[in-house]
Amino acid sequence: MTLQQLRYFQVLAKIEHYTKAAQALYITQPSLSYAMSELEKELDVQLFDKHGKKISLSSQGRTFLKFVDGSLSLLDEGIETVRLSGPLQGRVTLGYISSLGSTFLPEVLTSFYRDPANEKITFNFVQNLNNALIDALKAGDIDLAFCPDPSKDVSSAPVLRQELFLVIPKSHRLARREEIDIHEVKDEPFILTNRKSGLRRMIGNIFREMKIRPKVAFEAEDCNVAITFVSLNYGLSIIPVTPNLGNPDVTGIRIKNPEFTRTVYMAWLPSRNLAPVVRRVKDFIAERRSSACD
Repeated sequence: MTLQQLRYFQVLAKIEHYTKAAQALYITQPSLSYAMSELEKELDVQLFDKHGKKISLSSQGRTFLKFVDGSLSLLDEGIETVRLSGPLQGRVTLGYISSLGSTFLPEVLTSFYRDPANEKITFNFVQNLNNALIDALKAGDIDLAFCPDPSKDVSSAPVLRQELFLVIPKSHRLARREEIDIHEVKDEPFILTNRKSGLRRMIGNIFREMKIRPKVAFEAEDCNVAITFVSLNYGLSIIPVTPNLGNPDVTGIRIKNPEFTRTVYMAWLPSRNLAPVVRRVKDFIAERRSSACD
């Protein structure tokens, strides 16, 4: 009997569906079925009653689950106690969208390292688009993802409210304006990020609500590429603040109607027991950044 089998049993017992339990555990259904079959052989009891494609805990399974829940809870508590008995150290991999690299992450890390207890925690960074970050999170390649559009099967908490600006060439007739109604430029060509990005979906939803069909001249891989196209007078764009917004050939104007803002979330896997070092980072950011979204 292995610890992995017990954790698999615990999840399957609560979900009572092999396919859904396997998805929650991020393993294949045959792997889960084999693990449960071996566990039942070792115990010499039937843990689940089968009803066609459906399953339910047998009476022996219900009894066993009580002991498994208690044992795993006690074990997790012991692991946590041992790990926290010494200095917390380790490496955490953070995934983020490009617009967070210039201000958000440096501010968070500066604040994090003000606590001497965090000095032995280090970071790896991965920049990518929203969907790629969620895929990397599910694959275990990153520990925490900062993105605007987390999927429903991950846990998340809001950490930033981000304003978007209309970016136009410095030579544009409206370049001296401080704010603008989006209807004033609705007929001009736009350079938007590609359809796989959370930013594009968010902007598309706002345009649909305003009954505006933007003329998309180009689709850019990210915000920095969009700004480059704007500087070459190929069209206008709508993006959050990024380092390239300081490009001398473009200017950013606040949009007064409608309000173009988005919420950025911190996401993590709900089914994975987070390492203490990852939990420390997650809790630190959640506690200090939630007020930024109020």
